[in-house]
Amino acid sequence: MDDNKTSGENTDKLQQDSDNKLRFSFLKIMTSLLDYFKLVVNIKDEVDYEGSVEAIKKDIDFKGVNVWVLGASIVIASIGLNVNSTAVIIGAMLISPLMGPIVGMGLAVGINDFKMLTRSLRGLGTAVLISFVISTLYFLITPFGDVQSELIARTRPNLLDVLVAIFSGIALIVAKTQKSTVASAIYGVAIATALMPPLCTAGYGLANGNWVFFLGAFYLFLINSVFITLSTWLVVKYLKFPTTTYMNPKREKKVNRYILFFSIIIILPSAFTFWDSIQENLYKKNAELFIAENFDFEGSKVINKKIMYKEDGNLSSIEVFLIGETISEEQQQAITAKLEKYSLKETDLVILQSNNNSGELVDKLGKEVKSGIIEELYRKNDELIENKDKKINFLEHQLKILGVDAVPFNSLKKEIKLQYNDVENMSYGKTISTDFTEKQDTVSTFLINWNKKLSDKEIREKNTLLQTWLRVRLEDDKLRVINY
Repeated sequence: MDDNKTSGENTDKLQQDSDNKLRFSFLKIMTSLLDYFKLVVNIKDEVDYEGSVEAIKKDIDFKGVNVWVLGASIVIASIGLNVNSTAVIIGAMLISPLMGPIVGMGLAVGINDFKMLTRSLRGLGTAVLISFVISTLYFLITPFGDVQSELIARTRPNLLDVLVAIFSGIALIVAKTQKSTVASAIYGVAIATALMPPLCTAGYGLANGNWVFFLGAFYLFLINSVFITLSTWLVVKYLKFPTTTYMNPKREKKVNRYILFFSIIIILPSAFTFWDSIQENLYKKNAELFIAENFDFEGSKVINKKIMYKEDGNLSSIEVFLIGETISEEQQQAITAKLEKYSLKETDLVILQSNNNSGELVDKLGKEVKSGIIEELYRKNDELIENKDKKINFLEHQLKILGVDAVPFNSLKKEIKLQYNDVENMSYGKTISTDFTEKQDTVSTFLINWNKKLSDKEIREKNTLLQTWLRVRLEDDKLRVINY
């Protein structure tokens, strides 16, 4: 009985030791992984504190070269927005010096350097003013006044733009604080945050009296500036840059609260815009599904559609253009009744058919449908031409392989007859040979009928001579002469 009890105790002890060893091994692995992760993400060892501060200070002020480069980048960005060229806009972003004072503000707040903060604010204000003046003048005198998609893209910032600005700011300040500056990161941030285009779009709004464009674009610039500054401040605090002036904990806490409050105020409108963008995308997706599932009629075809999400308090609307047999009033009412099923309750559904001859509808059909039909015809015609070009290229390639036009047959027959009187008949063509593996070749072949009075030896000799001459004459080392 005592032996059984002792055996059980030993077993429990062994099990407990095994569990402890397993737990210890797991903790050891996790500790090793955590240490490795810390080593990988560590950026403190390579920080150049003095060099980084001096480099950022140099880019704060706007005077001399910086002003000229800024002016050039404004004009380039305005042209890019005007002609809807993404490549030109990217070029303007890369040469723009706007990032300097924004990073300077984040650094100044992080190290409690109020003199640098004043310089940064003055530099940024100067840059913004120059940008407004030049871009407004450009859009006032340019003959191209149409609103392009690149302009519209800068007028509706949302929460995603905030995230881009935050992570771009982190990438930028981390790259700038390292002893070996990562230039590609700086260029990438310049493109990602796109500080210049919003200012130029705001200039477009001023030039055309479009306050929606001006406020939307300037808000996007404000988002980028504030959250790049915020990211810079956070990284500077994390890297523990030496401060220039001491700030007691109470005052520092108060400053942090102000920064948090100001950030929330800035971010709120973008959150509403982001939510509205989500709703618009969902609405358009539901509208597309509604049209696809409810306008499949025999004898009728949807040739165009127009989906407009509600703006400025107006109802959303869906316009469907039909061609072919007209659908009845009862069918239209039945389709309209299904709008609620697709979460399209507050939608004005307009069905335009070929039997509608009223002036308004004819005008809409003329503007909306005609362009679509012309575009479709152009596309089909382009596809037809492309197919024909492919066929012509294929046939030309086949002709080249067959060598129909490659050999001057009429000239050759005269030359051969002058040199070889014993030739009675000659044929030419391309022969395809194979050794029944993957190897296959197309060879130029001359079939020669020699005078029957010649001996076999003489025929072989003349064949060899003629083949050698033809290979040189036609520059074809594979050419063959065969007697038949």
